[in-house]
Amino acid sequence: MGGHDHTWIPSDADRAAEGGVKTPQYSHWIRYNTFYGLVFTTTLATFLLAADFLEWRATGSVFVLANRFPGTVALVVQLLAAFFGLIHVAVVCRLINYAFRLRLRKASVTLDILRTWMDMSIPRIDWDLPLRFFFPVLLIVFLSLVPAALWAGSITPFVDQTTTSGMLLVPSYEDVSLIKEYPMMIGESGPSLRTQKGFFTYSVGVQHVGSLLSSAASASSLGMKRSLHPKFDNTQYSYVGRSYGVGAPTGLTDSGISLSLDKQVAGYAYQEQGYLCNVTCIYNRTSDFRITGPFREWIYEAAGNLPDSVDSGEMSAYIGHNGDAIVAMGVSHSERSPRRYLAIAAGASYGFLNSTQCELEFSPYRFNVTVDIANLNISVKPHLPVPDFNPQRNLTRTLVRQFELLSNDLTNLYVSLLGDAFNSSIAAYNMSRSTFSPVPLTEEESTLAGLTNSVTAMADEMLVAYASAQLMVGKQLTQQTALVYLYGLQFGQRAYIYSIFAFNALVLLAVAIEALRTHGWRSLGRFNYLDPRDLIIAASRGGPDVARAADALSGNGAKKRMKHVWLLSDPDEGNGQLVVRMKGDGEGHVGIVVRSPLPSPLLLGGHGEEKVEVVEVVEEGVWMDGEVDTEKLAAAREWRRRNRVGLFGSL
Repeated sequence: MGGHDHTWIPSDADRAAEGGVKTPQYSHWIRYNTFYGLVFTTTLATFLLAADFLEWRATGSVFVLANRFPGTVALVVQLLAAFFGLIHVAVVCRLINYAFRLRLRKASVTLDILRTWMDMSIPRIDWDLPLRFFFPVLLIVFLSLVPAALWAGSITPFVDQTTTSGMLLVPSYEDVSLIKEYPMMIGESGPSLRTQKGFFTYSVGVQHVGSLLSSAASASSLGMKRSLHPKFDNTQYSYVGRSYGVGAPTGLTDSGISLSLDKQVAGYAYQEQGYLCNVTCIYNRTSDFRITGPFREWIYEAAGNLPDSVDSGEMSAYIGHNGDAIVAMGVSHSERSPRRYLAIAAGASYGFLNSTQCELEFSPYRFNVTVDIANLNISVKPHLPVPDFNPQRNLTRTLVRQFELLSNDLTNLYVSLLGDAFNSSIAAYNMSRSTFSPVPLTEEESTLAGLTNSVTAMADEMLVAYASAQLMVGKQLTQQTALVYLYGLQFGQRAYIYSIFAFNALVLLAVAIEALRTHGWRSLGRFNYLDPRDLIIAASRGGPDVARAADALSGNGAKKRMKHVWLLSDPDEGNGQLVVRMKGDGEGHVGIVVRSPLPSPLLLGGHGEEKVEVVEVVEEGVWMDGEVDTEKLAAAREWRRRNRVGLFGSL
């Protein structure tokens, strides 16, 4: 603390000052400087709590640097945690030091207790302490490690997500003039565009045959996991589960989000209008749609009326070596038909599909679309029904007609590729059901289930294809707000943030209570037992009594027995039991003196400068030349009883 020539007790110094002796004053800064460190810890703990509550995240250059130099970040975190933990430990130790220094003005303590106070005030482990003092010190040392650990957990950054707003372009259906059925003739297909992002066309059923077949074949995914199927372009995105016909802008018209934020975008979510397609397939044994022929060599006709046929029945021609490999799908051709049904007529090779009929119901919905840019996944969930955004139903009526075009285009002399795709879906459904249900399905049940899944998947994918064509070919688009998820740095975990805030509050409360209890440590003297200069000077002022008492306790040649259990030290020689106290002289200077001398019956061979023979004082007795002196034993026990002190000394 400084001022070692005046390590005085305030009350004595006041009296000394009245007698004309000038003594130094304890300045405000010296007394309170350690506590001002709590300004930094309180500010940071409050900021971390607010950041967690308000979900603040560090983005931009901070995020980039933290990810580029993780080792440096770890080093800085450890240094800061150690620094702020040191502030807390310093404040707590200063409180302990001040409390014990005030206590020392009134209490008498043994030298072991004084060592314990010093170890608690630093803190440090002293392996030479008796166990009854060692464990309290060990507890303080362990607790001194906690603040830095809590700070490390509170400021360690880890990757999290934050949100901002963005804008992307979604398809508009105000102009649907390009969405119509185009003739299946070379040069008569609908408008198309091929770019690095993929091939986009309004002739969906003709130009996207391969993708549609793949969707039909894999519609009944194995197991209980949600199927993952690729999007109809080169963006590398895949749908998790059904696409519901939306999500086309992902990877195509979302560059304002995915490329404008320095590649820190984790994903985004937005809402898009589309049609929720529900498919119901049945066996219609009385269906009028049948295969007849051949009328000319290898030419067969699939004709008949459907439930939604208007004006006349349906008819289309198929080729085949014979009629066994034909899978024909009939869809109403009239523009006035709602076009909700498709009927299947099949030859012997695909007899399980013959006389099946599917109804497609398109409900306008608003969908929640979530895009995971890191994993290139798209998840779609229906949200709420909305008014029909395409009342003329150009989109849905044209879509259903694509099934008739597909079935005709995918039938050759020997096989129906569409029939094989349906068969794959049916087989996958059978295997998935057999894995989780011991009850086998009938052929009719599995056929209808697999066919329903295939038609649903194809309808969803065609809706996406038309939406992509509106965006890329027709340029029919509109802006849509998106919630963008950004990668950001979150500092600390919530449990550690709350813990360090509470710990800091407890330290503040402890400082406030001690300041009130001690009136701002007004009675604190300049003597500090942690400073060896103060100890040496104060001990010298106490005179030779301390040394004489120590010699009397330690003995010289008598039989020694350990007085206490010691951990990692030499046997107890007894000096630690010496009881001392503080005493001010006439000028207020501090001296360390023995609280009470040994009782005279224990002193042999004279007093003062004469040689003092020491007798080992133990609970079992007083040993003197191998014999027990009853009088000295009684006096020793009484002396030990009066001089026994606890961790906080005795008055």
